[in-house]
Amino acid sequence: MYANKLPESILSLFDTLQLVELEWQGRCVQIPKFAVYAILDNPVFDRYSYIDGKRMGVIQMGKYQIPVLDPFLGCIDGTPEHIVVISHHKENRFGLFGYPADKVRDYVCLSMQHRAVPHIVRAFC
Repeated sequence: MYANKLPESILSLFDTLQLVELEWQGRCVQIPKFAVYAILDNPVFDRYSYIDGKRMGVIQMGKYQIPVLDPFLGCIDGTPEHIVVISHHKENRFGLFGYPADKVRDYVCLSMQHRAVPHIVRAFC
């Protein structure tokens, strides 16, 4: 079987893990880009709800109600500048949830050899 060398522009996709890094209240969370469904700028909550006594925002997108949760288990008291919407699935069930963000960087790459990669990816596979 004959194999061609991949172009440099594609080869880099296999050597690095692309990340979306969000900053919320001075703390950072890194999420694999493959798990990010959307990044919403200037979001508006359709309503608020409570879970375990913590206030969270809810955004209605089509048929989906997306809960927006504080990644550090706090309350969502105000409207954030961004929402990073994350997709998750279990068997054949699909869902969405969001994290608030003051800043979002969606151009972060980490070498696949970096020791943090398995830890970052584990929660999203």
